[in-house]
Amino acid sequence: MNALSVLIIEDSKAQRLFMVDLCRQMGITEIAEADNGRSALAVMDSRPQPFDLLICDLEMPDIDGIELINLLSARNIRSGLIIASGRERSLLSAVELMASTEGLYVLGALQKPVAEAELLALVRKYQQDDLKQKQACEQRERLLLGKEELQQALKERRFVLHYQPKIDFASVQLTGAEALVRLQAADGQLIFPNDFIPLCERFGLIDELSYQVIELAIAQQQRWLAAGLSLSISVNLSAYSFEQPEFSARVIALIKDCAVPPNSLIFEVTETGVIKDIGRALAILTRLRLFGCGLSIDDYGTGYSSVKQLSQIPFTELKVDRSLVDGISTKPHLQVIFESTLSMCQKLGIELVAEGVERPDDWFYLQQAGCNTAQGYLISPPLPEQRFCQWVQSGMTFLSKVGHKS
Repeated sequence: MNALSVLIIEDSKAQRLFMVDLCRQMGITEIAEADNGRSALAVMDSRPQPFDLLICDLEMPDIDGIELINLLSARNIRSGLIIASGRERSLLSAVELMASTEGLYVLGALQKPVAEAELLALVRKYQQDDLKQKQACEQRERLLLGKEELQQALKERRFVLHYQPKIDFASVQLTGAEALVRLQAADGQLIFPNDFIPLCERFGLIDELSYQVIELAIAQQQRWLAAGLSLSISVNLSAYSFEQPEFSARVIALIKDCAVPPNSLIFEVTETGVIKDIGRALAILTRLRLFGCGLSIDDYGTGYSSVKQLSQIPFTELKVDRSLVDGISTKPHLQVIFESTLSMCQKLGIELVAEGVERPDDWFYLQQAGCNTAQGYLISPPLPEQRFCQWVQSGMTFLSKVGHKS
């Protein structure tokens, strides 16, 4: 195991020694201890570099684990946080969600007595995430794009789409796909949205990019229809596009000129993006809806005015954010949130899509609960057109994971 530094924050000396022993068995040699939150902060302040991992109890004298989490958030601590407590799983899940919401890097929560295999899995997760983050940073430095490069990419039409399948829970059939944009670099390397979407927004190029993406999606729809594949296709819209009243007219004119049914196109809008200017947003979204296109509120549960937006905008679909789906089969508080959201959608006549479905147990829970649609890596990652078609023709390989025949 690569060299890691760990701070164990635990008021029980016996528990601290037990955790120290577990860490040493895993090959971790740099281990510090603290008996409560205050002494933990003192240990952290005395160290020139942050710890890689913090293993934190919740019930401690003076500054307890909850208060410490708030203080770590205020300090913008980026160490990997592992919560360890003997309390019930529902409480641990709530604290885990709280810490994540506070911006901390939460690896997971473990019930005491902590099992070595469970702790090792979280440590491995940290190492894998750390490696991916370093590689991503190196890639961003190599691929830092300027305005002229992005303008040239638009001119040369070097943006391509990958497609992530959407599966109907009831029939376990493919019903649609979300179109996710990538930039094909001159050397053939793919550049992902986080590395160019914010730049396109900053440089005033986002409308042109959105329009090209819609063109690509419509062309894909035409090829699918010609091949006998009838699927909806979802396209993401940037909130910046709401600043231009001409945008929706241009999009509708494009749809009118093609042979694609408007109801097969779904436009996704992130929850936090819609609320910036509700008047302008409505001017675009209602026109698209009147024309027959579907409207989806994306990343539901990450913003603060979800219900208000649902009452104002004629959405046809709601996509529950992955943070409210991952591990739902074992997290009662997520189940309560999901089931209330599902009930609301059923009463409003809105389709509910669960994003980020990655575990078979979560699939089975969502299916039994009555969720409409699944999307996530359990089914498939986003795929380029040819591989997407091969995945469909091969009988959708994920089916064996959820006990269905292709």
